[in-house]
Amino acid sequence: MIVTFGSINVDLIFLVDEIPQAGQTVLARGSRTEAGGKGANQALAAARDGAEVVMMGAVGDDAMAPIALQNLEGEVDISRLLRSGEPTGSAAIMIDANGRNMIAVAAGANLVAQSDGVEDELLRNATYVLMQMENDATQIENLIRRISNHSAKSILNLAPAYRLDRELLSLVDIVIVNEDEAEALAGWLGCESDARALSDALKTGVLRTMGGEGAEAFINGEEFKVPALPVDAVDTTAAGDCFVGVLASALDRGLSFGEAMRRAATAAAIACSRPGSQSSIPHITETDSWMT
Repeated sequence: MIVTFGSINVDLIFLVDEIPQAGQTVLARGSRTEAGGKGANQALAAARDGAEVVMMGAVGDDAMAPIALQNLEGEVDISRLLRSGEPTGSAAIMIDANGRNMIAVAAGANLVAQSDGVEDELLRNATYVLMQMENDATQIENLIRRISNHSAKSILNLAPAYRLDRELLSLVDIVIVNEDEAEALAGWLGCESDARALSDALKTGVLRTMGGEGAEAFINGEEFKVPALPVDAVDTTAAGDCFVGVLASALDRGLSFGEAMRRAATAAAIACSRPGSQSSIPHITETDSWMT
């Protein structure tokens, strides 16, 4: 079982020819509204890849909440979610003609999510706990420390980049960063930004995703690398979250780390190849078919 403590958002997506510069107004070719949020995306990706997933977080008591939860219902256990007086979290996403994106997030109810809602019994029964940085940092810090006292393994997607104490990060089993987040983390730690250097500095496992260059990891003294699958990128919005969720699912059912990375890279490539946030995340049978 995988527990995800994370953000639940509504994504307001605008399709533009080019990402605007400061002070510039551009006309979008179209727009759509979708469920999103890093926590919800990763929980859904793990569930669609076959894992049993419990989602912990918060949404508002507003018209946005049903939109935010529409894909999780029926695929993820959301029975423990907190309903808040704060508005449901939201994100404004601009996607250009090359599939690149720029995102601004309003945390809303995500900042009132309480990590003590993750009961000790869940931590005793879970194999992995997924976290990201779109919730209150103090709650994430407290949860990391609690997980370290249980058999569950922790995966922290340090996204968006946020400075946590080195000692705290060393308690995490796997820290996952993209290239920008790796640069920020390396600056705080005073080391290079590759996975091995970050792992050596933190004394724990580190995985770095590198977009079209694939991903690399240094875990328990062993190095892993997987290439990115060649696809025509349509929308990269949820690809990183898809990678993290499927990685956790694959590890949960006992795949080796290298095999889990390969599966995660395959699922992320599928997500890149079509538009959407959660709608782009593949189900287990589709990922299986791409890997054969």
